Amino acid sequence: DVPRASKQIIKGIPAILKEIRKNGLPNYLLIKKLSGKLGYGIFLHPKAKPILKGEPIAPYSGKVSLCPQNTWNDSNYIFSLISDLRLTKEEQHKWDPTRRYHPRRFYSVDLDAYEKGNFTRFINHSEKPNVEAEFVQIPSNSEGLLPAPFELIYVAKKTILPGEQLLVCYEGDDKSYWGALKIKPFPMTPRTFLLKR
Repeated sequence: DVPRASKQIIKGIPAILKEIRKNGLPNYLLIKKLSGKLGYGIFLHPKAKPILKGEPIAPYSGKVSLCPQNTWNDSNYIFSLISDLRLTKEEQHKWDPTRRYHPRRFYSVDLDAYEKGNFTRFINHSEKPNVEAEFVQIPSNSEGLLPAPFELIYVAKKTILPGEQLLVCYEGDDKSYWGALKIKPFPMTPRTFLLKR
């Protein structure tokens, strides 16, 4: 049930990937240290042109692994790509040999950018995001993108203006991210740390 990537995503991603491989960060973006314990943030360069609604930012990348659901993981960089998977005894022995087989154990395929990934791991949380995560299927194409059954792509949820911080909402519909961590997030908006020209 994964939708096909839009033409805008398929056309835009190859150039973004080329920039990531060359520079680590597209030249129209900046990474900046935020105040206090907030870490880093990604900003649209103050002299760049706006990023329009629907334009791709970049694929979210990291280590893909199969994990039992409801087990503690202290990484703050995980997306669950597929959940509620049940494995046969043979599959569990192959993919999770240290655990005793249980037919009702659920697994998920997780994408974790804690140890490796691209700049998207520094896009911070906001209740008023200007970026959203889209699960898409990459079909055969003439743009040089490898076909994939699913890919997690960050896209502009609305127009991002020069100097604004790129922000995404970490919470899903189940509101399980911040509650599970017992943290009240810093109330950031795209203009909280606006960069001036």
